[in-house]
Amino acid sequence: MVCEHCRKIIENSAYDAHVEDHMRQQRIDDIRAELDETANDKEGVTVSGRTGIDFGILDVETPVEVSISVTSTTAAVSLRSSRMRSSGRGDEHGHKFSARLRGKSKMIQKGTTRQVSVVLHPSDQGRYEDMLELVFWHSEKRTTFVITRTVEATIGSREDHELLKPKAPYQRRKFVKFRPVGEIVPSLRPPAWTRATWVDKLPSFNPPGKLIDAAYGPRSLQTKQALANVKKFMPDVFNEKSYGAWVDLDAYSLTDAELKADHPRYKLLVKGLAENRPSVLVGDFILVSRSESADTLNTRKWYEGRVHQVYENYVSLRFGNDFSTYRGTKFDVRFVLNRLPFRRMHQALVNKFKPARFLFPSPAHIAGVHRVSQSMIDDISPFDRPIGEDEEQMETVAAIVNQKPGSVPFVVFGPPGTGKTVTIVEAMQQLLDRDPNVCILACAPNNSAADTITMKLSSRGRSEVFRLNALSRRIEEVPKPLRAFSMMNDNEVFAMPTAELLAKYRVVVSTCLSAGVPAGLGLKRGHFTHIFIDEAGQGKEPEVMVPILSIADSKTNVVLAGDNQQLGPICHSNLASSLGLKTSYLSRIMEREIYNLETGRGITIVKLVKNFRSHPDILQFSNEEFYKSELKACGDRALIHSLDGYDELPKRNFPIIFHGIAGKDEREASSPSFFNIVEATQVKKYVASLIENRKNGIRGEHIGVITPYHAQRCKILDLLYKEPKFREIKVGSVEEFQGQERRVIIISTVRSNKDFITSDIRRSLGFVANKNRMNGNPSPVALTRAQALLIVIGDPVVLSLDPLWRAFLNFVYIRGGWRGKNIDWNPQEPILPTGEYEYGLQRKSKEEGDMEETLARLRAFIIQKHAEDELDIDLEEDEDASAFERPILREAE
Repeated sequence: MVCEHCRKIIENSAYDAHVEDHMRQQRIDDIRAELDETANDKEGVTVSGRTGIDFGILDVETPVEVSISVTSTTAAVSLRSSRMRSSGRGDEHGHKFSARLRGKSKMIQKGTTRQVSVVLHPSDQGRYEDMLELVFWHSEKRTTFVITRTVEATIGSREDHELLKPKAPYQRRKFVKFRPVGEIVPSLRPPAWTRATWVDKLPSFNPPGKLIDAAYGPRSLQTKQALANVKKFMPDVFNEKSYGAWVDLDAYSLTDAELKADHPRYKLLVKGLAENRPSVLVGDFILVSRSESADTLNTRKWYEGRVHQVYENYVSLRFGNDFSTYRGTKFDVRFVLNRLPFRRMHQALVNKFKPARFLFPSPAHIAGVHRVSQSMIDDISPFDRPIGEDEEQMETVAAIVNQKPGSVPFVVFGPPGTGKTVTIVEAMQQLLDRDPNVCILACAPNNSAADTITMKLSSRGRSEVFRLNALSRRIEEVPKPLRAFSMMNDNEVFAMPTAELLAKYRVVVSTCLSAGVPAGLGLKRGHFTHIFIDEAGQGKEPEVMVPILSIADSKTNVVLAGDNQQLGPICHSNLASSLGLKTSYLSRIMEREIYNLETGRGITIVKLVKNFRSHPDILQFSNEEFYKSELKACGDRALIHSLDGYDELPKRNFPIIFHGIAGKDEREASSPSFFNIVEATQVKKYVASLIENRKNGIRGEHIGVITPYHAQRCKILDLLYKEPKFREIKVGSVEEFQGQERRVIIISTVRSNKDFITSDIRRSLGFVANKNRMNGNPSPVALTRAQALLIVIGDPVVLSLDPLWRAFLNFVYIRGGWRGKNIDWNPQEPILPTGEYEYGLQRKSKEEGDMEETLARLRAFIIQKHAEDELDIDLEEDEDASAFERPILREAE
């Protein structure tokens, strides 16, 4: 059926509910309009502060008073009531504000002005809002009317707000589809790169035009339609035969940019480059075209520039030899997606090697395989001695060492802080020492994790271990001790070895994507007897398949280490996520029958359960929520209990603080990222209290600050880096704390949107509603990154919309770790299992009810006051006789 209100086509079964929703929304709009009308001056009475009463930014802890004027121009009126809407007692006192008319008399004579005093009663940091309700009695018309004013104040640091305030009002970027069909003049390769000899050429794998049109063309008006369109290109069945078929840089476009000649190159200024906004690497392509009308964007000539060097705020580009320009010429700039990673993934997926034991392991693949025996475990003499005291780690190493060639992937399920990387490195050491024919390809989805593996294997020497780096990686990003394990040319740029040189190493370490290089150089399939992939749960399945499908053979064994409860693959496309790309290879195969943790233990999987990182109380919530309370806190007591006496703890010996704070999430210029200044200030306060009190024994490098928004990261850095003693503090996102830990973790959640009626609940929460990011090992909002102290700063009202966050807030509140803005729900109530947005809908319903109740109260108040005034007019006249202009009474006839 077609809805007569919005003209959308609605299924018959949902039509009544859809219409009811329109009616509800209309009712709310009417109520809101009537409440908004109360802000208008009326009946000849003018109240100052028409746009609201704003106390501004205050850093005081004593009451602050401001005055507003009330002027009557047409008749004498009486101000019968001045109260805050939040008043629970019905008097002038609200939660943080109070109001009163100065002077004893309530009368405001015609042509006179009286002052109403509004007082802020500050306590905690944060933003406070209320509504002042002024109820008047008109002496001539004998009617009651209401005039309201919004009241707001922020308790915080004026200095911080001045430094961090938005540089410009937020404006959403306007996107113009860029699909050039005109001439593109090619660029030149960076001369600093050493040419490699590729035996297996990497195809272009240009995406089919029909597929692009299905996903982004005019037929894909919404995600559901695009999803249906794209599915037509995919096979009906997902198995080893169809496996290869399952597979927004425009935000940074520049207009009227200028290229500065630095022959034979050109400099292009790119704001945000230092913060990887956009992320640009050596070798990337950037298209430039002389600025013209937007109508010619896709048809004009474009010049392809190749990035030869990346600096803090500009890139050095090299164009073809026929490119030239002169000073003052303006260019439109488009950043081009580097498709090399996607080409590598595509190449891996479409090759003919698709063994079912890797892609769809089943009970048939482990027939006759038994759990490792105690004698096999006892036969292991660990390189890393503490491993010998961990039953699960020893069983894991023994199981990997005793796997027969051609086995199914072995999973090392490593929850936070359980030492999964240490365990797989021990397994590598054992394999290398037991069999001189063993060759290992060790990978991870990111460079940081791959560097960690290299560091732990570095004792074997440069003749055995090689760190394979992409040509585009910056040398300064590589830890100095590891540079000797890499290959660099005379230009201090990473280079590719020959296949013959690479074959001499027993261990090659790389990212999953660079793991396609050995096959490309000509190394034979099966050269590596073992492929280890650490943090396997964080890579997209096609990414993790690059090392496996490109160079494994029928005898190669694969070991996956990771945690499917932690941060999964980053997938920017909602369409791709809907089609399954956000599900990692690790998560997918752990759902298969043979990876049952009970029946598969020691055969296909082992779960590590000893946590060597965190204080038991910090571990408790994640342990109960995600790991069936199986994790055991086994960290160094002196370290994990080192801050049990921290002065700011609400409860001694419970090293968790949730600091409730109602701030304001803001955006600036064209950046869609949010920041919250009062939260940034609170982060700085905790940092200062930790470092400046020497008894804590805390230095900058012991603290990690985690926030899900890039803008908040930048604002916090602006605050902290003013002080040299704070410059060692790492501030980053969930992903940037991959595999890391700190004695202290401070989390700023940022979002603080209060308008639940008009807001989208999912958007109100933003990234903080992703359970993997909250708990995730590489992630923070990572509760489990903290060793001795965890501090979470956020708006409890917003966070409580998400069931997982509400459970965490309840945990902290009940245990006594709460500070700041209090909760407004019962923390003892069970968490609702009825869906992601249930609490959001409850909040929206409550706010709608509050609006209806407020309007009904004001209406009733007016009627009640009018009746009272009719009855008590003589009393009122006696009380305020001097305030009235009395009419002349005629003598009786």
